[in-house]
Amino acid sequence: MLPERKSAAEITYRESGRRDAPALVLLHGIGSTSAGWRLQYGPLGEHFRVVAWDAPGYGGSKPLAGEAPSVEDYARALARLLDALDIRSAIIATNSWGTPTGVVFARLFPERVRALVLGGPAAGWGSAPEAERAKRIAARLERVATLGIRKMREDDAAELVAPGTRAEVLEWIKGAEGLNIDGYAQAARMLAAVDVPRAAAAVTCPAKVVAGELDRRTPPETNAKRIAAALRNGSLLMVPNCGHLPHLEYPEIFNAAVLEMLKTLSQPSAA
Repeated sequence: MLPERKSAAEITYRESGRRDAPALVLLHGIGSTSAGWRLQYGPLGEHFRVVAWDAPGYGGSKPLAGEAPSVEDYARALARLLDALDIRSAIIATNSWGTPTGVVFARLFPERVRALVLGGPAAGWGSAPEAERAKRIAARLERVATLGIRKMREDDAAELVAPGTRAEVLEWIKGAEGLNIDGYAQAARMLAAVDVPRAAAAVTCPAKVVAGELDRRTPPETNAKRIAAALRNGSLLMVPNCGHLPHLEYPEIFNAAVLEMLKTLSQPSAA
């Protein structure tokens, strides 16, 4: 069962675990919300204070100002939420579009990020020519305006996961509660402007990239592998027979990666 939504700093979020446990902050993808972490609240809530936001413009969260907020705007919104929840530092885990915010948050506030776990990460389009970026944004926004959020999610579900993924995961993906076109449009414009590998090169905390070998939405060669190579203290875990959503397709692998990061951080440093 999903935890109920709460609200702080004009952001809605879901929470599980003990408030005095190490903090784990979860950042969802462009077509999801805090509900997308349904397979993490229970297992990881046994070890962490788990907090999953609804990004600005998603769920009940107030949108950011302007048509095209920057990734730094999203990162500062996350900082305001963590301040309101009295979370000074955390492990941050992401999926897809949540990755730019997590990586840039770690660049802006290195003292607040103990480690990163980046699932099915999106590298962003910031390194592409401006005309190409504009074309990709226009195509995304035209598609969602024509289909609507729910139909778009229904059409995308099978592409987001590996063939043979269990039916309940496909049904979760199709759910559109908490999604709206305006929030999606802001998110798409942010993705078009950011170059995650460039930002990752300035991140010093431990980081693990968890990517599906069959990810068709953000192919590993141009996304996960570029990000992992740019990280100063990063590693890459490729998951066989997995698509874009390792936290839903193989939650036991994704959750184990998060727990392994916590275990590593808890070990005393060598003398």
